[in-house]
Amino acid sequence: MKILYAATEIAPFARMTYTADLLRFLPASLQDEGFEIRILLPKFGSINDRRNRLHEVIRLSGIEVEVGGEVDTMKIKVASIPNAKLQVYFLDNDKYFKRKAMFNDPKTGEFYDDNDERLAFYNKGVLETVISLGWEPDIIHCHDWPAGLIPLLVKTKYKDEKIFKDTQVVYNLHHAENKGHFDSTRILELLGLPDDVDIDSLTENDSVNLLKLGLAHSDHVVTGNHLKDQFDDLFKELNINPTKIQGSPEDVSKKFSDYYRSITGKED
Repeated sequence: MKILYAATEIAPFARMTYTADLLRFLPASLQDEGFEIRILLPKFGSINDRRNRLHEVIRLSGIEVEVGGEVDTMKIKVASIPNAKLQVYFLDNDKYFKRKAMFNDPKTGEFYDDNDERLAFYNKGVLETVISLGWEPDIIHCHDWPAGLIPLLVKTKYKDEKIFKDTQVVYNLHHAENKGHFDSTRILELLGLPDDVDIDSLTENDSVNLLKLGLAHSDHVVTGNHLKDQFDDLFKELNINPTKIQGSPEDVSKKFSDYYRSITGKED
């Protein structure tokens, strides 16, 4: 079974929350069970190429990503998680990811003004990379608010891509933090969604909530260890009954293994 992990943090390369620690162990343990895993992460400037032994995947050089009508390219680099055989793919683009911090300016603590562009680039870049790989995921497992656009994109802009025709999207919330609020609809306009998509239906009071978009357009929703009832009202609004998968890394690995098999009907 082929599982794609979309997240902007994974230890030891980049960390904002506990999600990074979970993703250090979960995909590697599942790969040991026989799952075919790919992880796609932004190549933030804080991730040192030499220290982390990153190297470029030449055959994936020059992948194009359109954001707001402008086409930019990226390199794909890869490194192995220490003491594991699992590789992480990094989306490398100087315009969006060269700065040392992830989403907040370390000098001011404020959200970067261009985070809408950066997140549009990352979420589209994940799917463009999968297409370039020619790798058909059975599941795209999206983590927290930074990956909230991927479910929407799979169901709209990329809905006719054969590579995703049998793909199921799992959206995983690990904690209550949600920085995916934007006070305008610009981030949706940057995506180049098809004309038949009603952008107004994706917004509230001319604002965008990436986490809510992720929930609304996923096939399955999972909640993790550090989430209790913080989003219960939102789940009720969207008529979502999430699956709780919680516990130690070892427990979670076994639970996800069973979960993936149950939602796909595949044994391997």
